[in-house]
Amino acid sequence: MTKKNYLLILLWTSVFLTNNSLFAQNKPNILILFTDDHSYNTIGALGNKTIKTPNIDRLVKEGTAFTRASCLGGKHGALCVVSRAGIMTGLYLNSLKGGADMISAEITMMPEHLKAHGYQTFATGKWHNDKESFIRSFEAGDNIFFGGMNFPKDGGHENTLMYHFDPNGQYLKTEQFKAEKYSSTMFADAAIAYLNKNKDAQQPFFAYVAFTSPHDPRTPPPPFDKMYDADKIPLPKNFLPKHPFDNGEMEVRDEKLLPVPRTAEIIKNEIALYYGMISEVDAQIGRILDALKTNGLDKNTLVIFAGDNGLAVGQHGLIGKQSVYDHSMRVPLILKGPKIPQNQKNQALASLSDIFPTVCSYLNLKKPVSSEGKNLMEAVANPNKVFRENIYYKYRDIQLAVRTNDNWKLIKYSVDGAEHTQLFNLNQDQYETNNLAGKPQFQKKEIELTDILKKEMIFYRDELDIDKPDWGRKKSK
Repeated sequence: MTKKNYLLILLWTSVFLTNNSLFAQNKPNILILFTDDHSYNTIGALGNKTIKTPNIDRLVKEGTAFTRASCLGGKHGALCVVSRAGIMTGLYLNSLKGGADMISAEITMMPEHLKAHGYQTFATGKWHNDKESFIRSFEAGDNIFFGGMNFPKDGGHENTLMYHFDPNGQYLKTEQFKAEKYSSTMFADAAIAYLNKNKDAQQPFFAYVAFTSPHDPRTPPPPFDKMYDADKIPLPKNFLPKHPFDNGEMEVRDEKLLPVPRTAEIIKNEIALYYGMISEVDAQIGRILDALKTNGLDKNTLVIFAGDNGLAVGQHGLIGKQSVYDHSMRVPLILKGPKIPQNQKNQALASLSDIFPTVCSYLNLKKPVSSEGKNLMEAVANPNKVFRENIYYKYRDIQLAVRTNDNWKLIKYSVDGAEHTQLFNLNQDQYETNNLAGKPQFQKKEIELTDILKKEMIFYRDELDIDKPDWGRKKSK
């Protein structure tokens, strides 16, 4: 080798290593903003003319909103357990073992995967899965809430029992402290402090901010408690005083929050408070987005905003989320950042389980073999291409549903030996009020969607068989 060639190789190697170093420093950050019990249809920029959500509207205008995104359904009344496990693992409902409360150490979680590829991981807010999975996922955090909701007896949203980050992973009861600010403010404060601290860091970050709002108790702080006049709140177009039949969860906690039959006055008051809580958490999201920009991090950060499940609040005579109607299954989902088209509304049938594979694709990382979701970047790149032909919903072993890409939906119920079927043409009936099941002119469509449901159940590893008595449920001993 000549001296000239040797020097050229040395120069090329130096440039290569320098560029690799710069690439490592410029890897996009990931920021997930996750709200609790947040209905898909409670965002101003996506069509709700009553609610005020200027900061989520900002994300809609600066990013891509998936307008037909869904949660995963539920194994019990707390749907958020499955949703949170699904985001972190990329798994679908039936692949999450038990009640999804515990995430097995054999399953690679998103923060673990990113840590292995040079990311620092941070969390604040709600963690509704097991503590062990939190401990192995995050290496920084603050104002952490372990649990499902802010029960009034534990301080509510006003004095939530929280933990500072414990590097030893103990999180003993004696380490809990009572928050002095509203829950959303506490979580936003922790996120902002982290962004301020890491504005010049060479290591990219994965930051997970999980709010407990707008989950009940619905106690928005001033001025949000008076922001909405209940008299001016329009009733949902699918409002009912009572659900027409027993869906298997008429006595769950959520349904006991308000008396039956529901009245227009009660529901409008509840929606006013619900909207107040959404506007409050929107304000905290705005503070985080402002901090991201102030610290010069907005140009190199993928922001993902999503809700864990929807909520009825009077629709179909229900209050909670323990159903497979759209108001409970559909969630807001918005991506904003480099390579993401701005002010776009994407019609892909998306799932919360798609977030992990999407982050992997965005970062040019191979997703773990345990992850099942789909890559939403494909839908971003080809918005006119069918992303999913159908999407399947399930709540416990009593409610099943399938939605097709052309907006037909079939729901089946099996409760204490009683079965019900609903068929909706969502193109003409987006509020699911006109049941077409059993009508002769729609018999063919009902059979078609029943066959699709059976195929989806097989694909999603559902052990039920709707052709068998009692759906073939295993009898408890």
